[in-house]
Amino acid sequence: MKKLFLTAAFLGLGVFGFAQTTQARKADFEQKKAERLQKMKQELNLSDAQVAQIKALHEQKAAERKQEMLAKKEDRMKMMKDNEADMQKILTPEQYKKFQELKAKKMAERKGQYQKRKAAQTAVVR
Repeated sequence: MKKLFLTAAFLGLGVFGFAQTTQARKADFEQKKAERLQKMKQELNLSDAQVAQIKALHEQKAAERKQEMLAKKEDRMKMMKDNEADMQKILTPEQYKKFQELKAKKMAERKGQYQKRKAAQTAVVR
């Protein structure tokens, strides 16, 4: 019992010791970006105008990557809808209904697992 208590105490301390909030991570990321840009400025002897241009380029590329991810998501959604239509053509109405029920059950299980993981991560962060 004593070992169990000590193990739980050390585990709890370890988890809370490494916890960070999402805002802190985002601020840390922004700080690291600024530090990398400052280091590049020093190493390459960049002017302030060049630094501003590089920063604008990085922001533009980030926006492009975000747009690409959204486009990929739309493509995946279209593929899923096409697959649904094909399955409906192949299966009988009873089979298709059962297929939908099984699919909904799997989605509910996945959602539950996702929420458990998210709750565990939130508990660690706090």
